[in-house]
Order: sequence, then C-alpha cells, then structure tokens
Amino acid sequence: MKRSKTNTGFLYFLEKILRSHPLLYFIVRQFIIYTNIFEEDANGVVFLNLGKKVNIIDVGASDGIASKFFNRKLKINKIICFEPNKSYVRILKKLNIKNLIVNAYGIGQFNKYYKIFFPRYKFFSKNLDLITYTYYNKQVLLNQINLDFRFKKNISIVKSKIYLKKIKKMRSKIDLIKIDVNGHELSVLKGLSKIIKRDKPALIIETGEDIKMIGRHLKKYGFEKYLFLNKYNKFMKIKKNYPLNTYFLQRNHLKLRVT
Repeated sequence: MKRSKTNTGFLYFLEKILRSHPLLYFIVRQFIIYTNIFEEDANGVVFLNLGKKVNIIDVGASDGIASKFFNRKLKINKIICFEPNKSYVRILKKLNIKNLIVNAYGIGQFNKYYKIFFPRYKFFSKNLDLITYTYYNKQVLLNQINLDFRFKKNISIVKSKIYLKKIKKMRSKIDLIKIDVNGHELSVLKGLSKIIKRDKPALIIETGEDIKMIGRHLKKYGFEKYLFLNKYNKFMKIKKNYPLNTYFLQRNHLKLRVT
C-alpha cells in the first residue's frame, strides 16, 4: 500500500501536511478544483502523439480535476466522463468545458451494482464525506486512512453502492483513457476492452495492487508500461518500481527518447 503522493519536492511536503487532518483535507479539496494543481506525472500526456484533436475517456472523473487539466494542456475534441457519485456529477455538469459529456455511472466488467466504502468525518454536528477516498474494499480503505491521516478521531466508514456498466460501443475514436478508481482499474479495463482493442489509445492508470495484472492484460494488445520523468520531460520503461500513475503506451504514442 502506498501513500497518496501526487507531487514531489515542496508540493509533496505541502500535500503531506494537508492530508494529515481530515478537516483540512476536506476544505482544501473544495477549492482545489479552481486551481491548476494536478498530479505532476500527468504532464506526460503533453509529450504523446495523440492527434490534432483529442477524444478522451475520463473514468473516475470525480470533481473534474483531471478533465480540467486535459482541457488546458491538450487540443480537445471531446472528453467523456464516467462518474457514479451524484455529488460529483452535479459538479461536472457545471464545468465550463466545451464538449464535456458526463455519464452518471462508472465502468466495470459487468453491468451491476457494487458496494463501496468511504470515510465520513464528523465536525461538531456536521458530516463531511471524503468522497475522493472511495474504495471497493473496506480494509484497503482503512489501510489508506492509516497511511494518510495522523488525526483519525471522528472518522467513520460509510457503506454505499454505485452502478457500473460495460461499454460495448462508442462512435468516437478514443485517443486517451485516464483511469483512477481506487483499486477497480482492472475491471474498468475489461469493461473497455472493445474500445481498447479497436482504438489502441494511450492509457494513464493510477498504480494500485493490480498493476502487474493490468500490464499482463494490456500486453496482449501491444502495450508497454512507462513512467514519466517530469524533471526531464521524458518517458522511461518501467523495470521494477512503479510511479503514482503508470502509462501504458504503444510505440506510435511516443515522440520523445525513451530510456
């Protein structure tokens, strides 16, 4: 299990402080959507061959932080978001992004409801839900809370359910897929298997415990795994240690020297 580290240097230490207390994290998360801050290794998408006008699938779109990042960094034709959480869906629909399509459900290998768990922090009489910490496995969530938060008093675990669908058809050719679903990434890939096989898009996937299985699954379609070195603006093949986000690419996606 890894800490939810998204940056390095000064930003890493700042993030570490913000994540130490649930209330502080909740407050900052409400404002971060209005900033240009995002996971630094996502900058690698700028250095990919993705075409002149890019079609993107954003799975686990949450409050739109990734979609806003892509919209700033790339020439977008269409961003197709999949997000089953109702409060996030309301935020996504208010974003000022042209050709943003919001689907109020997630993606999975099967069409069914799934149990999810997320932390709730009680501040006096008010319940603050930390939806970004939604996990499909309760024990994994508890482990992550223990890693990230120093102050855990008044945190309870809420059980809910969400609906996931397998995507069989999509008219647009997809150039890039981003997946961040806290441990359900392999199921998402299988739910998108027809689109991945057809379009061979670049993929950026949050690294989790199933990342090696994901690598074996995607290797069947000719993908190799890479990390992006933000300091040097280049990609490197992953040999042993995985970064926060793993890129799965084909040779035609790369326009930089790879080491």
